[in-house]
Amino acid sequence: MLSADTATLRTALLAAVTTVRPQPGLIAGDRSFADLGLDSLDRLVLVHTVEQATGVTVPDHVLAGARHVDDLLSYLDTVGPAADEDPAGPGAAETQLGVVDDGAVVGAGSRLWHQAQVAAGARIGADCTLGKGAYVGAGSQLGDRVKLGNYACVFGATIADDAMISPHAALLEDPAPRATTPDGRRKEHTDFDQCPVTVGRRATIGAGAMIAPGVTVGHDALVAIGAVVVRDVLPYALVAGNPARQCGWVCTCGRTLADTLRCPRCSRGYIRHGDELHLLGDPADACDG
Repeated sequence: MLSADTATLRTALLAAVTTVRPQPGLIAGDRSFADLGLDSLDRLVLVHTVEQATGVTVPDHVLAGARHVDDLLSYLDTVGPAADEDPAGPGAAETQLGVVDDGAVVGAGSRLWHQAQVAAGARIGADCTLGKGAYVGAGSQLGDRVKLGNYACVFGATIADDAMISPHAALLEDPAPRATTPDGRRKEHTDFDQCPVTVGRRATIGAGAMIAPGVTVGHDALVAIGAVVVRDVLPYALVAGNPARQCGWVCTCGRTLADTLRCPRCSRGYIRHGDELHLLGDPADACDG
C-alpha cells in the first residue's frame, strides 16, 4: 500500500489533469478523460506526471483500460513499491513516455518520448534518446548514446555508439518486401528476409534519408538529407542524392573537410590511403567500429 492516503492521491491526480489540460472549476473523479478533453497523448503525459509524483509505475494495460480519474486512483490506492524499491527497476529508462514491448531491453538513462516504440527482441543501449514516434524493430541493436529523431524507423539494424538517425529516416531490412506470400497468405514476421543495415560509430543519417537493406555506413560518415543509399558508405564519407553518391569527406565533428583534408572548425587533419580516409596522428582512426 502507498503511504499517501486516498485524498492526497486524488489531489495529485486532479492537479496533474489540470496541468496537462486546464479545466474550469472543480473536477469530479467520475468524469471521463474524453469529457475532460484528454486525448491519448495527454493521458501519457498525465500518467508520467503521476508516476513522478507518486513513485508508482502505471502499467500499459492500466492506462489503456482507464476511462476516468477514479480508474487510475483505484490502481494507485492498491499497488505501490516498497519504500526502498526503485519502482522502475534497475536500468529503466529515465523518461519513458513510449512503449517498450515485452522482451525488449532499454539501457539505463535512455529516454523514450511520446509514441516511441521498442519492439520485442530489440536492444537499446544506455543514454539513448528516441524521439516522438520513433520505431525500433525486432532484432535491432543500438549502442550507447544513440539518438533517433522523431519518426525515425529502424528495422533490425545494428547501430554503433554515438550515431545519430535523424527525423523520418528509415533503415530498411527486407530486400524483397511483399505484404503476402505468392499463395496469398499474409506474411508473418518469420516470412520476411533479414538483411539488416549496419551503422558505424558517430555516423549520421540525415533527415528523411532511406538506407537500403544490407548497406553498411562507415564510422563518422554523414548521409545527407533525403538521400537514398543503396551501396556501402566509407568511413568519413559525405554522400547525397538518389541514388546517393559520395561528394566529399566530413570530420569527426561533422563539418565538411576542405580540399586540404583539414577541418575548418576543429583543425583535425586527415590523410588518404587509397579510397579510405584516416585521421592524422591516430592509427586507429579514434574509432573501433
